[in-house]
Amino acid sequence: MRRLIYWTAIAALLSAAPLSAADGPLVPDPIFDVPALTSTPLHARTLERSEHDGIVTEQVRFHSETDGDKQVEIFAFLSYPQGARAFPAYIWNPGGLGQASPAYTELGARRGYVVLCIDFPQPGYRSTGDYPINSGLFVGDDPRQAPIYHGAVALLKAVSFLISRPEVDPERIGMAGSSWGGFFTTLMAGIDSRLKVAACLYGTGGLHLGNAWWDGPSSNGREPPTPAERERWRQTLDPAWRLPTKRTPIAWFTGTNDVFYLMPAVMHSYERAAGPRHLMLLPNWDHALPATLHDELIFSWLDAYLQDATPPPAVSPVTVSHEESRITACWDFDGDAVSADLIVSYGATGNWRGRYWQSIPATIDGHSCRAEIPAARYPCFISGAVVDKRGHRSSTPLLLVDPASFGVVTEVRVPDYDGCSEWGGFEETQIAFLARHTQSGQTRWVPDVSADAYAGRASAVVQPGTTLLPPILSTALAPHQFRCRLKADAPTEIVLQIADKQARAKIGTEWTEVVIEHTPPATIIGDIPATITTPPDSVVLIDAVSFHPLH
Repeated sequence: MRRLIYWTAIAALLSAAPLSAADGPLVPDPIFDVPALTSTPLHARTLERSEHDGIVTEQVRFHSETDGDKQVEIFAFLSYPQGARAFPAYIWNPGGLGQASPAYTELGARRGYVVLCIDFPQPGYRSTGDYPINSGLFVGDDPRQAPIYHGAVALLKAVSFLISRPEVDPERIGMAGSSWGGFFTTLMAGIDSRLKVAACLYGTGGLHLGNAWWDGPSSNGREPPTPAERERWRQTLDPAWRLPTKRTPIAWFTGTNDVFYLMPAVMHSYERAAGPRHLMLLPNWDHALPATLHDELIFSWLDAYLQDATPPPAVSPVTVSHEESRITACWDFDGDAVSADLIVSYGATGNWRGRYWQSIPATIDGHSCRAEIPAARYPCFISGAVVDKRGHRSSTPLLLVDPASFGVVTEVRVPDYDGCSEWGGFEETQIAFLARHTQSGQTRWVPDVSADAYAGRASAVVQPGTTLLPPILSTALAPHQFRCRLKADAPTEIVLQIADKQARAKIGTEWTEVVIEHTPPATIIGDIPATITTPPDSVVLIDAVSFHPLH
């Protein structure tokens, strides 16, 4: 029943008009007393100093807060070019709030920054405090006792520490982070007016609209919060709530299918940002981005506001027009672009991790882009994008389009696609896609491959036991058909499970096709659990995995 109440509340929130700056918190901040929190002595000291290839790295410690009888002290790495004075600086917040490392700070120092990375005051870290900050989203009776609060206080004092250093220009300090680090970067952009720019990989605010800790794989079986509990979170510790009160330039770089920070949360944060803002959506990527983009995306935004570099192209919101039997999406951009595309995902609100996104090339005419939306009976979400010569992608916020509202009639429920296309052929680029998600901390099957392939150049080797297949993308409530080819070194039997559908198949030394039909339900996350079970002492190969909508 609580899930039904929640789903009704989410539908109402997503259909409402964007919130205005008037919806923001009162000033001064009702939770974070910034003047008081930043006025306490730093007691900063350098524990160790080293120099290598013109980069100086220090291990430092400074005071964060006094919490009752507890003195919270923060450990951090600080790196900067030798001889730096009044340089631009930023704080890096690692994914998962992992421990600080000079690998993070020296990367930015080699690009002309002073970089600080702290150990958050978590159990087992070099900072003191022992707050379980990255264990979930908790408010409690007093938000000032929530673990997230203490993480934010540590970052307030981290900014104060940078300001105290002669190597740093206090008017050019930014913050960046990944995942939990992006969450805190978004939060601090709304709290600390001393920040001049913020760049977030994955992490965002707007989490009352859905997230992995309350509604997905990180819920650990707990019932999701009630609408009232979500609303209390929204008005206390959610990072998006304060964004209308600051004009700090902020960017979000994420995949469309991120399981932790769902698209409604990203869009909510983007809508509330009062200053310059940037959005990059990469279709069909989950909680990861290609290695070639990961660092460059962050620097593309930091450099624009801290080193006067050219920012990524700015795009206008996408608009839709009806021309005869066609629906056309249009958007404009400033700056240079070498290509443009429209991403389209069919189905109503929800299914966020499980949605399949089609990419349609767009035409560029001057500084305007156009692309035709394939006709379908189902509504769809769309986003336009342009890419500049540096490979920097700029995306428009999502827009929900209902073809029926334009009078378009078609028998096509959903245009054809393959929901396993990102990995189902086990070719080199597809294995790299799986590996990249594993490197970002996800549990993802990255199989050994065989040159004995049904199609292409490779198949996957399935180890004995039960193997969880990678995510299968789909359109909720549309019937689909799963297909794959299997073979073994000797006759055997395998069990293939797609959600609640099971197929037992006898396979041998020739490729055998296995087919299962499945209609994904409408859920907020949209996962389709899929496994293959093989017996001991057998070598099984799988190839040509696909998931197509039925028409």
